[in-house]
Order: sequence, then C-alpha cells, then structure tokens
Amino acid sequence: MVLDCTLRDGGYYNDWDFDSSTVYKYLAAVSTAKIDVIEIGFRFLPQEHFRGAFAYSSDDYLLTLPLPSNVEVAVMVNAKELISFEGGAEKAVKELFSEKKRSPVDIVRIATHLNSVDQCHSIAKTLHALGYRVFLNLMQVDSIGINEVMNIARAVEAWDCIEALYFADSFGNMNPDSVVATIEGLKAEWHGLIGLHAHDNKGQALINSLAALENGVDYIDATLLGMGRGAGNTKTENLLVEMTQRGYSNYFPDALFPLTLQEFNALQQEYGWGPNIYYFLSAVHGIHPTYVQEMLGGELYDTEQILAAINFLKSTRAPFYNFETMLRAISGETGDENGSWDASGWMNGRDVLIIGPGPGTERHIKSICDYVERKNPIVLCLNINGAVPKEIVAAYVACHETRILIESDQYQELDKPLIIPLSRVPKTIKETLNSVEVLDFGMRIEKGGFQIEENGCVLSNSLSLMYAISVATVGGASRILLSGVDGYGATDSRHKEMVCVLEAYEKLVSARPIIAITPTTYPIKQCSVYDPSL
Repeated sequence: MVLDCTLRDGGYYNDWDFDSSTVYKYLAAVSTAKIDVIEIGFRFLPQEHFRGAFAYSSDDYLLTLPLPSNVEVAVMVNAKELISFEGGAEKAVKELFSEKKRSPVDIVRIATHLNSVDQCHSIAKTLHALGYRVFLNLMQVDSIGINEVMNIARAVEAWDCIEALYFADSFGNMNPDSVVATIEGLKAEWHGLIGLHAHDNKGQALINSLAALENGVDYIDATLLGMGRGAGNTKTENLLVEMTQRGYSNYFPDALFPLTLQEFNALQQEYGWGPNIYYFLSAVHGIHPTYVQEMLGGELYDTEQILAAINFLKSTRAPFYNFETMLRAISGETGDENGSWDASGWMNGRDVLIIGPGPGTERHIKSICDYVERKNPIVLCLNINGAVPKEIVAAYVACHETRILIESDQYQELDKPLIIPLSRVPKTIKETLNSVEVLDFGMRIEKGGFQIEENGCVLSNSLSLMYAISVATVGGASRILLSGVDGYGATDSRHKEMVCVLEAYEKLVSARPIIAITPTTYPIKQCSVYDPSL
C-alpha cells in the first residue's frame, strides 16, 4: 500500500501553508490515482511561530476539505513534543485528539527517536483507546544494529496497540541490502504490518522502496515530486508507475502527472528540494539533512561555507538538528577574539581601502590603482584577487578556514602579510603558513555579537569584510573605503544580513566613516573613484 505524505513532509519547506487550490487538486488527484492513505499533515501542539493549517490538521479544518471517500486519512505526531508536554504525554494526546468517531482521521503515526520508544507506549495506548489505528515510525534506524532493531520490535509487539511498525531512512544512506536486513530483523520479532519511509539523499529512495516491497513491506511512503525535508522522498508518481508495471494493485499514476508537472514543479523551483552533492555528503557522514536544508534556504551561505560546515559536522557527529550547532558549523570553530597581534595604531590616521571580490573591482581596477598611487591609502585585499596587483596591497585578509585552505599554497608567493584569526585555523592549515608573515588578529563567532578589541573581534558570522573593517577600526583608520563590495539584490538574504551588520557597526563608538568608491547596493555613503576630490 502507498501512503502519500506530501502535505505533511512537504510542509517543511512552506511552513505547511499550501495554497487551497493546490490542496483541492491534490485531493482529487490522489483519489483518482487510487492511493491508499494520505497523511494530511502534522498535529502539533501550539507553536511560537506561524505555521499553516497542515501543521495542525485540526478536525474542524479537515472537515472543510473535500476528503476523498476512497482514501484513508492519517496525521503524524512527534513523540518528543508530546513527551515533553507539561501535563504528560497522555494529557497532550487528549488535548490534540477527540474520539475517532468524531474525527475524519483514521490513522495516527507516532514519529519517535530510538531512545524515546519506551515513552511512546502511553501515547500509543491512549490513541488506541480513542479508536484510532496507530502506527509507530522509528527514525534513524540505520544508526543501530540489527540486534537492537529486533529488541525494539519485540518490545513494541508486547504493547498490543500498534498496527504498523515503520522504519525511516532518516539520513538517506541506506541501500537495498541494509533495507532488506532491517526488514528481516523486524520480522523476526514483529508480526504486524511494516512500513518504510525512504529519503533520497543518495538518489536511492525509489530503489530502496521497491526492494522493500519485494521483501514483504506493507506500506511505502512517498510524496509528489519527492517534496519533503532535505533531499526529499520517494516520488509518488514514479513509485506508482513502477508498481503498476510490477502488477501491484490497480493504481492510476497518470492522474498525478498534471499536478506534479504544474503546481509541484513550480513549488520545487521555488524551494529547491531534491538530491545534490550536499545531501549526498550528509547521508555519507550521518548528518541530519535539516542542516543542509537550512544552509541552502535563501542562498545565505556560499559553497565554501556549506562544504566547511559539512566537514565540521562530520567530525562532531550531528544526527540531530540544532540551530546553534549549525551556526558553529557554518563559521567553523567558534574561535577566540584574543589574537597575538595588536592592531592598535597600525593605520595611524590614514585612509584604508578594502578591496572586495565583486565585479566592481575588476571593472575599475585601473582607476583604483591610480587612486592608490595618488592618495596612498593602506590597501587590504579580501582573500587573493587576481585582478589586484599585489604591489598596491599592504596585507591580505582572510577569516574563513576553507578559503584559507584553498589559498594557502599561494600565500608564500605574495610576500605580503596575511591577517587571519589563527584560533580558527586547523593545525594542518597552520603548518602550511610557516613561511608566511601572519598577523594574528583574533575572531570569535557569537550569535548577534559585534565587538572590536585591540587584538581581535567578536562577529555574528565569518564575513571577511566585517573582519577587515574591524582591523581597520582598531588600527585607527581615518576613513574606510570600499571597492568591489557590490552587494546583492534587496530581497536577497545575504544582502539583508550585511545591512544588519553594517547598521550594528555604525552604532559602535569606535566606528569609522565607511564610503564605497565603486557601485554597491548596500545603504552606505557612496563616492566615485573617478572623483578628483575623493
């Protein structure tokens, strides 16, 4: 049997706020396609942030929908949320659910981490007593051995209130062999129905789902166009095509094609779920896919930052998502604001020109060089920039460990000082800098932080521009001039982040005037490198 959980799992991308037109078309299509079960959404307890209707899937709301009579309706609850409820899990269940006879919901699925399975007994027992069919979804099963799988199955069998026992390939790193081994382990101690929820991090969700079907699994989860957290899931339309060709039931996949090619294709273009190298690496290293999803959302982080974050997370193990851990991963090691180099007075009242990597630098490089020759500012170059003659550069500035690693073999050729926060540089990279003049200006990453001291700074992210501005500030710059800091579109999240940081800088007592001398979209004072009076 096929359980389509598009409106539940897909909600991780749009806060469960689906357009009503799309929902109505979805309900009609899954009915015509003869899908067995739809998981209409979650049933969350009250949330602190906005969530759409399918985060709560209340009976009152569901009764307003044209739910198909030939499809069973399921909702999911998070065991962790119910267990931590102030009045206890049983009370939480009764807060969320009435008796089955007054609800359009047929099935309630309990999603649980393996260390919370025992605490799910009371949740399942209460739901069963209310008249619901109860499924238990075991997350991250791929992280334990078969013997432990068997022990869990044996314990759940004794509850006598679970109809189907699901296992989720949470990291998307299972293959047909491990799927079959898990099924065999469950069957050794469990005599009820079995289900699989496959993730597509490594592009194997469909293959794993078919292997499960061939080895006696009763339920397979899928979503339209694979819409779901991280890389997504088995695609419902593809699964139905494969199943009909193999003689499974009388599904009609053609009913789903217009919806997937139109509405859900547009949603995928907007939210960008689906397999990629980042999700592949997260699967290989057992990293929760939400880390990748959050870093990709809004294009806030560049390729180097995401790869560095994955490299950090794989060394620390990150099977559970945590926002603070993500911030630390993006910026690398938290670092220390107390570097060994005191930059006080280094600029001695002179202008400082910080040259960024934007197109404005290369486009106006001749005039920039002429300006440097006429006015003799101290020039700081963000990372290595081939368009900038090294003769005009006083020092190169870098603060992200991945960028430092990429460029480390070029530093010796520059014969110029390198300003970096050594506390955030791994030992292996430090060893490549033995012959380079390093000015260790410290940096520590702290959410919402902004502080500048004589030998380091505290920033909210490892932005090389703000690191260089911190150096120029404590160094006593008269003015801070910027070139090649072109910025992004006003709606780009990277633009918004930089604007917030620049506004925070302006509030510092030690802040220096900042002037862009090539075009920028940031709301800072602008002059022209071609203006003789600059």
